[in-house]
This record gives sequence, C-alpha cells and structure tokens, in this order.
Amino acid sequence: SECFMPLSYGGAIQSCDQAKKIFSIGFEKVVINNSSICKPNLITEIANYSGSQSIIVSVDIKRNIFGNYSIYSNNGTEKTSLDLISWIKKIECLGAGVLFITSIDRDGTWNGYDIEIMKKISDNVNIPVIANGGAGNIKHISDIIIGTNISAVCLGSMVVYQKKNMGVL
Repeated sequence: SECFMPLSYGGAIQSCDQAKKIFSIGFEKVVINNSSICKPNLITEIANYSGSQSIIVSVDIKRNIFGNYSIYSNNGTEKTSLDLISWIKKIECLGAGVLFITSIDRDGTWNGYDIEIMKKISDNVNIPVIANGGAGNIKHISDIIIGTNISAVCLGSMVVYQKKNMGVL
C-alpha cells in the first residue's frame, strides 16, 4: 500500500499457492532459485497462473579454476550437476520470463561484472537477463551493457557504500 512501483518477491517460494498469495498482496513478480532446481515444473505452474512476465528465475553461478561454470543452490553453498547453458534454455522453455544471474565470484568485489559469461548466457536465451555481481563504478555498468545483450543490471554495494569497505551512505 505504500509503494507505487512494481515489486518482486523472492525467498522460500515452494508452491504455486504461495506465489498466488504473494501476487494477491500486490507483488508483480516472484523470484525462485532453489525451487526451480528441485521442482522445475513450478516455473510452468506459476507462468500458467499469472504469465511468464511474472516469474523470475535466479541462477547462482561460480567459475572454477579451469574456467568452467557451475550452478549453485542453497545460497551458493551446494554445487549442482546442471549444465549452465542447458539449464538456462530449459528455464526459458518452462516459462520463465526473466533470468537473474548472480556471479558468486564477483558479488561484492567491486571488480566489474563477468562480461564473458553474461554475454554467453544472454546470447543463448530470448528472455531478459539481469546481471548481478561485481559493479563498482559506472564504467562497469556501461561495459556490460555495451558488451552483452543483457537487459538490466543489479547494483548492491555500489549504491550503499561510499567506497569498498567504507560506511553506509
């Protein structure tokens, strides 16, 4: 009742009934991560109920020492056996309207987005991709927007702190 912009809600959504309750209180979109891995058909159920535009699937990725990417679940603590490109294509086929990709390696570093993997991901799907993890300055934002087909960026520390490891604004 206090916010007059579109809101998304994520965290522990396990069923379409939960998503329906979230929509009923005014949220426009839901974000699922672990549930998409454990219950992929939940993506389709929610999309069938409220449209693909209302479901964001969050994917947490991490690069290993060989340069390969793995998908993680449970707040980045459990490595899955899912192939990244196959998984994002499946997410799209199941009905997701948006992908929210977090680079675990870059998150909170202020060292810039992982442009290489964000480009690969955005080139392999036809739905909007939001890049998360690594923004430290305006150039990082322009680099990823110019260098990829992503649709949006997520900013966290960059807009909360004065500089890396220095107080809240």
